[in-house]
Amino acid sequence: MPAAENHHLARIAPPAWLKRRAPALLVPLALFLLTAAFYWKLVFTNQYTWLESPDLANQVLPWFQFQAGEWHKGIIPLWDPYLWSGQSLIGQAQPGVAYPLNWLLFLRPLRNGWIRLFWLHWYFVVMHFMAALFAYWLARDLGASRGASVLAGLAFGLGGYVGTTDWPQMLNGAVWAPLVFLFLRRAFAGIRPVASAALAGLFLGMAWLAGHHQIPIYTTLAAGGVCAYYVLRDLKLDWRAARLTAVFLAFTVLVGALQILPAYEYGKLARRWVGVEEPVGWNEKVPYTVHAEYSLNPLSVLGIVIPGIHRHADPFAGVVVTGLALLALALGFRRIEVKLLAAIAAGGLLFSLGSNSVWHGMFYALVPLVEKARTPSMAIFLFHLGVCLLAAIGFDSLFARGGSPWPRRAAAVLLIWAGLLLAACVIALVAGKIPEDRYALTALIALLTAGLFYGAAGGALSPRAGFAGLLVLLLIEMGQVSGFAFAHRREKHRSVYLDKMAQHADIIEFLRAQPWPLRVAYSDHHIAYNLGDWYGVDTFAGYVASLPDNLLRLGIHSRRVHDLMGVGYAIAEQPPHPDYREVFQSQSGLKVYLNPKAMPRAWAIHSLVVVDSDEQARAHLENPAFDFRAAGWIRDRAPQLESCPESPDEVRVLRRDSQSLEIEARLGCRGMVVVSENYFPGWRATVDGKPVPIHEVYTCLRGVVLERGLHRIRMEYRPRSVILGAIGTLSGLLGALVLALWQRRREQRLLN
Repeated sequence: MPAAENHHLARIAPPAWLKRRAPALLVPLALFLLTAAFYWKLVFTNQYTWLESPDLANQVLPWFQFQAGEWHKGIIPLWDPYLWSGQSLIGQAQPGVAYPLNWLLFLRPLRNGWIRLFWLHWYFVVMHFMAALFAYWLARDLGASRGASVLAGLAFGLGGYVGTTDWPQMLNGAVWAPLVFLFLRRAFAGIRPVASAALAGLFLGMAWLAGHHQIPIYTTLAAGGVCAYYVLRDLKLDWRAARLTAVFLAFTVLVGALQILPAYEYGKLARRWVGVEEPVGWNEKVPYTVHAEYSLNPLSVLGIVIPGIHRHADPFAGVVVTGLALLALALGFRRIEVKLLAAIAAGGLLFSLGSNSVWHGMFYALVPLVEKARTPSMAIFLFHLGVCLLAAIGFDSLFARGGSPWPRRAAAVLLIWAGLLLAACVIALVAGKIPEDRYALTALIALLTAGLFYGAAGGALSPRAGFAGLLVLLLIEMGQVSGFAFAHRREKHRSVYLDKMAQHADIIEFLRAQPWPLRVAYSDHHIAYNLGDWYGVDTFAGYVASLPDNLLRLGIHSRRVHDLMGVGYAIAEQPPHPDYREVFQSQSGLKVYLNPKAMPRAWAIHSLVVVDSDEQARAHLENPAFDFRAAGWIRDRAPQLESCPESPDEVRVLRRDSQSLEIEARLGCRGMVVVSENYFPGWRATVDGKPVPIHEVYTCLRGVVLERGLHRIRMEYRPRSVILGAIGTLSGLLGALVLALWQRRREQRLLN
């Protein structure tokens, strides 16, 4: 080659820093591409979806639609006004209001006002990519090779709990666990210890922000176990480790505060359905019978290596991962990392057995918040995390060329396992039963994995070839469970949820043409999804996990409650009451009925009755002679009101969005304006620009006292729990980052 050409190539050669960083950049890109390709059904075709299930279609998708619409209006949706006359959205936690990844989703372009499946499918891919990448980083930090770490990352991100769970509020909490343990390890290893402890807390705090409390509770328990090991190692209290643990927990609470504080506030004032007939309050333990129902049954342990055998949570890790993890235990158990990973995996498996393991009962009885996590089987997530990381160590041990007999022994076990599975399939065929195709495929994978183990043990297989072979087998195995049951959009027997969400558009069109404001009721027997959140219509109905206690104490099913709440319309097949009048018939077969006795959204009263108990309140509620338009009841000392029947009041709602409302009222004398919206801490009111208290009247409604004359009332939802939580989260994020930068620079100065 001419010298001039060599000189030209030298000028365009990549800089040295890029050469050094190339693997660090290329591996995440490869993980992303592999994750996207693995979920080809979602992102490279328009035929499948992950949202075709009752919880996702009926509850999660309407939550996301409502939040996306609010973000595009420039509103952070803290309050949901559309279900059951309104309740705290951020307080419910599960909608994921406080989670930054959700904000990015909600800000994606809408199509005619609707959240797009395109973005929801890529959102699903990104969640799994994050899990794979973070597990890869943890494996690398443990000293595993790049190939071994890629296997661990893909196994965690595409298989096990993460691969078989579709609820985003749970997945988003799970993906951060590898980073929690990565920085805990660094903290206790003395690698920028304070900053590492703070970063571990930051990532656990992110898990708490994700929404559902269950996985963060289990991660906190496992992380607490690791901290306890270092604090009490050698049976002596290690004060340095104790201080690092305190830093870790402090930053967990700080970063998670934006979700933790509103959820705690809401939890104390709400009741939750947990699987028994009546909902339970914050101070009531979830009955252990519920935990027993949602435990992993012992037979499901076979599901670790046989796809499809499980109850509630899927324990499938696969032959490849399980074989490599067992090799790590056999060849490297003296390493502290192997011991801790084995303890995390074993602890997760034992805990997931729930009522089948006495250890779970001990934690339920003695450890705070554990009883709130009503599905012990979900703790299998910790088992998967442990075995995936052990698999990385096992892969490197397989090619260590130490002359150990264990790789050959592992191959022999795999051969026996494959033979047993094939024999079971043959016996089933002889008996006239067709076994699942996945069983035969698992046997084939076991045979091929055994061959790779033998080749590695004999030195006939290079690490690169072994990585390629095991990667292919791993992805085939994960594909048997993760995404295996995605519904095809044209399979009518499978598309039973999403299709129904478009069947009631004509009802919504009719309701929007009626005088505003209005509220509608329906039965979940007729409409299963949250119509209110999906279409942005006020409903006295909804598929929810909890409701405010004051609303439940008032009642939600009686005719008088519906009248009080201004439920002016009902969607049903038959009129709910004889005096309801049919006003519209939908193409779906449902009809809309008008309730002639419904109260307006806001009205004025001039008399209040003080009640001492819910029984007295219900007596007034169910008494037909008690006129809601003339009087109300209150539990506290009643404010002084005046009576002026000769001067009629005028009250009208001017505007309302999800976080505020404005009312104009003209009163003939001192009275109270009541709005049929749920009373809850965080709502603040002004009258003509001056702050005034909001009274809790009619057990659960909001009332504001006005003097004679024309006034404008403004109510806004500005909960102190959210403000303090936001300050805590921002402080935690900034504090952890500042500590990390400071310790890094200090370390560099010492080295120089």
